[in-house]
Amino acid sequence: MTETQEQEEERLYTWEIMEEGHTVPPISMEVTREFIADYCKSVQDDNPIYYDDDAAKAAGLDGAIAPPTMAHAYAPMRRWDIMEHLGYVGPERSKNPRSTPFAGCEMMFQGMPVRPGDTITSQPTVDRKWISNSGNKFVAFRVVGHNQRGEKVVEYLYSIIWEYSRGQKSRAS
Repeated sequence: MTETQEQEEERLYTWEIMEEGHTVPPISMEVTREFIADYCKSVQDDNPIYYDDDAAKAAGLDGAIAPPTMAHAYAPMRRWDIMEHLGYVGPERSKNPRSTPFAGCEMMFQGMPVRPGDTITSQPTVDRKWISNSGNKFVAFRVVGHNQRGEKVVEYLYSIIWEYSRGQKSRAS
């Protein structure tokens, strides 16, 4: 069986299939004090504004907030979900897996803190794809999240190298 036949059999999500605007239904996550505490513990951040209302108020906030760096936890990227929602399997989950390395992330802070008790509804979308001057193929996924009041609290672009140009990196035969 050829590589093309295998790709068709397992419906591999390819560069040619990918379109800007591909998305998946949104999901919602409640941001609890425990969720924030677990996150802070995992990244070894003991800033009291993330768990102590009095400390947060002393810092000029209305109460404890979630760390801005927690955005990927309460508004997850979910790129494989996009592919699976469309009936495809992503390259990493293929029968012949290959990586799509992280290339960068651009976080656009909204100035609206996420607080314990907020429910964040987020949705990822294929924002754009491009080919660099060296021939490498890149994809940027945009994730936007709103709180229960409809206020945008997070937006970020998560970019990956979809495929290296020939000769840029070794590939499996």
